[in-house]
Order: sequence, then structure tokens, then C-alpha cells
Amino acid sequence: MSQEHANVLSLIKNNPKRYITRAEIVKALNKDMTYYRRLNNVINEFVTYFRLPIGSSSNLSRKGYFYCENEADFRHAEQTLISRIEGFENRLSVLRDIKSKALSK
Repeated sequence: MSQEHANVLSLIKNNPKRYITRAEIVKALNKDMTYYRRLNNVINEFVTYFRLPIGSSSNLSRKGYFYCENEADFRHAEQTLISRIEGFENRLSVLRDIKSKALSK
């Protein structure tokens, strides 16, 4: 694991508020907003490459990334991903419908 990964992981695991937003991570690492895309990749690699239990939440009261420690955490992380997938599927469906109508004229 790179030092960059270790630094981000430490912020997620040791955050006193439990949930840490991308903006808070970027600020803690003294990066600018252009780091957001790289940060997304780092967090994705935690789960897909390093197989670490990093979840995310979009709830206003629990917004940010967190380290999954129990069944409820995993369930919350799964629900957040399912919700995002459903949103993307809906967007894709509408885009295909728009394409179909636009190209049939």
C-alpha cells in the first residue's frame, strides 16, 4: 500500500466523527479540489484491490466515508451503493429514451 493510501486510510479509520467527507480528507491532506478524482480512485482501490471494508453514506446526518465494523455498517454501505446504482440505471434508461426519440426524427 502506498503512503498516499495509508494516509487516506488513517483519516477514515481514525476520524473522531466516524464519517469523513471528501472535502475533509482533501483539507486534512493539504490538497486542492483537483484531488477529488484521485481520492475517488484511492477509496475505490481500498475496496476493490486491498479488500478493505470502506463504506460511504449520503445521509445528511451520516455523510462521508467510514470503516465498516459490524453488520449494520455493511448493510448501510450496501444500501448506499444500491441507491447510487439505481440512480445511474434510471439516468441511463432516460438517456437511451432521449437518444431513441432524437435519432428517429
